[in-house]
Amino acid sequence: MWQRFKNNLLLRRLLTVLSLDVLVKASAFILMPLYLRLMTQAEYGIFNYILSIVYCYSVLLNLGLYVPQSKLFHDFTDQKEKGRLIYNINLLILGGMLLLVVPVYCFGLDFHIVKLLFTNTVDYPRYRWLILLMTLTALLAYMLTNFFYTAERIDLIKQFNLMRVIGINVISLSALYFLKKRDSIQVRFMAIGFVEGALILTYYIHCIRVMQPKINTKLMIRSLKLGLPIMFNTFSAIVINYGDKFFLERYSGYNQLSVYYLAFSFSSIISLISLSLQNVWLPLFFKEKDLQRNMYKTRKMMIRLTLGIIALSCAIMVALVVFLWLGIVPANYHETLYVLPIMLVSQILACLGLQYSNYLFYFEKTVFVLLAGIAISVVDTLMNMYFVARFSIYGAAFTLLVSNALFLTIYYWFYSYYRKKHNFPSYGHL
Repeated sequence: MWQRFKNNLLLRRLLTVLSLDVLVKASAFILMPLYLRLMTQAEYGIFNYILSIVYCYSVLLNLGLYVPQSKLFHDFTDQKEKGRLIYNINLLILGGMLLLVVPVYCFGLDFHIVKLLFTNTVDYPRYRWLILLMTLTALLAYMLTNFFYTAERIDLIKQFNLMRVIGINVISLSALYFLKKRDSIQVRFMAIGFVEGALILTYYIHCIRVMQPKINTKLMIRSLKLGLPIMFNTFSAIVINYGDKFFLERYSGYNQLSVYYLAFSFSSIISLISLSLQNVWLPLFFKEKDLQRNMYKTRKMMIRLTLGIIALSCAIMVALVVFLWLGIVPANYHETLYVLPIMLVSQILACLGLQYSNYLFYFEKTVFVLLAGIAISVVDTLMNMYFVARFSIYGAAFTLLVSNALFLTIYYWFYSYYRKKHNFPSYGHL
């Protein structure tokens, strides 16, 4: 077993990355009672809602260029070509920030967005510059970690993420404790923005060293052809992944929203496993040019992944019951116990769908990701409008479950289509 472990590159990297990701998530759970007591229930709901919006902005601003960065990096064998790819992608990111961010903030268009996203009162001008700072640092942090995964620099990923979680939590909790009279939402935003900004300035040098400063228009166009459908699909992803919070804020208020976010925090353990696997799997997936072998590996991994995350979901439910019983989670969050099972099933389906979606990137068919996203986002919006208004957090969780089930169905259909197109068997060993 030890020999098999040493020879299994995917498993070794997954355990390395996952151990750190689990440490990050475990620290969040261990420290959660402190945050819940240093912030009011309404503040906790507002903070997470704004943070969700920030992550939406950052994913939109990357123009979907993390896909060509992962895909094309392994299509080139020459290090100079890889360096030109990273240089041109970063130029596109910089151009996108100037084109999309500067006009919005110069002309105050963000105030109109806030009026749309917030029904209840929130002091947006107080948080405006911090939201901008966090959006930019979240964007750069995402592209930087994607580069580290793509270049298979697992050592740098470990350093960056470890410093990130320690710095943010230590500074956030210290500031919340010693600055009790200050706005706790503002304090947390300042801690996150400044810690991530300092780390990006420190670690981006590793990305700059790889770059070959030569503009390649054809490479930019190819990258945008792959990335822009993903960027436009981001709108659909925002509708699906954050539409539930939008309608909860509108119909149920911040207290119910805080309960929903707490349930989401528990269920996101599944997405943590999924994203860790995706980050480690993608470089190996794109490097493998034998499609039949890739599909065999995918099927084998999916069976093990399904069994593992089902067992993990049961353990998460037990953990929540224990936390409520011991008073670690305050009693006013008891509704989390009833909405969490729906959200766990939803995250399981999302996890499986993510792995099958890789084949659309493999064949550079990202436009189909966009079309699927548009169709499902329409269904998701209509369901949220009906179910959230009537069933609050339960309606939101059910709608998310249906959306992830539809994504899984579509992506699995594409996977099966390509398997049959190449006459690959469903079973058997290579």
